Amino acid sequence: MAGKLIQVANHLVASGSEVQIVKLESCITTNDVHLLVANNITVGAAGGICDIQPLVDSTADTTSNIDVAWINFNQSASGAYQNFGNANQSIWRITDGMNEVPNAAHFIMYLHNFNSSSEFSYITTDIVSHQGSHLYGFSQGGVKTETTAYNGVQIETNQSGGGGFQEKTQYTLYKIES
Repeated sequence: MAGKLIQVANHLVASGSEVQIVKLESCITTNDVHLLVANNITVGAAGGICDIQPLVDSTADTTSNIDVAWINFNQSASGAYQNFGNANQSIWRITDGMNEVPNAAHFIMYLHNFNSSSEFSYITTDIVSHQGSHLYGFSQGGVKTETTAYNGVQIETNQSGGGGFQEKTQYTLYKIES
């Protein structure tokens, strides 16, 4: 039997309301798998990043215990795909080097065990991003190596120029119910 998507949170950046931090708070209340969908992520100045952290109430968990591995599907000059890995981070990095409109990033992120206080939380992510004139595709997996019940996510950028995330950037969180 296929699961159904139930929207539990949404944030659409409106003109004049550009922000550096988006919080989808108090919306993960069960241990179901959740799906975070991001569309049209743009920032106010070139070089922006997009990072995710879990929330306990409305506070980001900044503990450096996130381990990640990802692959960049844009072939390098040598003809090889790029593989990356890192341990003891405080964020899940979605992309860096983002550009201004019209070059947007998009991603889907599955959140597993986020509301569990007895199991590690982990994610899988697929990302499409522009860096300069190049289109990049990434797949990432990561685990938060602590047993804390989270009830939301924080999405942030380092770009304060132009106000951070720009108009039409949208984040929607769904619960996947079986």
